[in-house]
Amino acid sequence: MTFGNSKLLASLIVVPYILSCEAIFLRRQRYFVKLENRVVGVLILHEKLDALHISSLAVAPEYRRHGIGKQILNFSEKIAKKRGKRWLELTVLKKNTPARRLYEKSGFVKKKERRWSLVMQKEA
Repeated sequence: MTFGNSKLLASLIVVPYILSCEAIFLRRQRYFVKLENRVVGVLILHEKLDALHISSLAVAPEYRRHGIGKQILNFSEKIAKKRGKRWLELTVLKKNTPARRLYEKSGFVKKKERRWSLVMQKEA
């Protein structure tokens, strides 16, 4: 999938995605990563009492393994520190090996295990 200037692509994919994010992630901060006028990543954060929770982190397939995910995590950590949060946390599917590898390399450790997912955290 490419993120071009196509109005059809925007109306069929991007607009419904943003609207669903508005409904699902109400009151959460959303950040979009743009390169060369293309949206290549998304980050959605939710504040908890002592943690900043990464509700969603995604990078477009053709831009993966270029350090964008790592940069998004570094950005998230800076926000957590700025807001005085002790932890940065996220949930990842157990089967999502590439994402788990990225999080572990970035210093996240397993906090809790669920049936299909892991809750991971890192000190901010």
